[in-house]
Amino acid sequence: MADYTVKVEGKEILVSIDEDEIVHIRETDSPVTVRSVGNHQFSVMVGDATYYVAAARQNGEFHVMLDGRYLNVSVESERQKLLRAYARKGGGAHIRTEIHAPMPALVVRVEVSEGEEVKPGQALVVLEAMKMENEIKAHQTGRVKQVHARAGNTVEKGELLILLE
Repeated sequence: MADYTVKVEGKEILVSIDEDEIVHIRETDSPVTVRSVGNHQFSVMVGDATYYVAAARQNGEFHVMLDGRYLNVSVESERQKLLRAYARKGGGAHIRTEIHAPMPALVVRVEVSEGEEVKPGQALVVLEAMKMENEIKAHQTGRVKQVHARAGNTVEKGELLILLE
């Protein structure tokens, strides 16, 4: 079961989605049914009440219209919530981040070495796929713990290239 915190206009609602993709709102015992009725449009039934919702995700936020009213909505998984809380406590430096190959490719260059500090946007590895070079960049500050990629080697999609901490 996946747990989420949904904030609607600042009010937190705890939501779970089970293996059968059935939505459960913890504040109510009423069954919840969500059905897609069109492009970004949904029918949400809570108990006997039906709501029509238009929702689109943009830049990590949800833009939601409920019965003609715009709502400010954010969704955060329990994992995201724990990671955010951990980073806020200063423990974020010890979070391990694995950088994987996004496609089968040839490793052209490895731009970092073990022990090196990296910053967001810094090049880590350059891969060549379909005659195009693709620069794989760091998304966060960290230290290179392990380098698995080697120039001249081929890698498969999903193969571990760099481990940051």
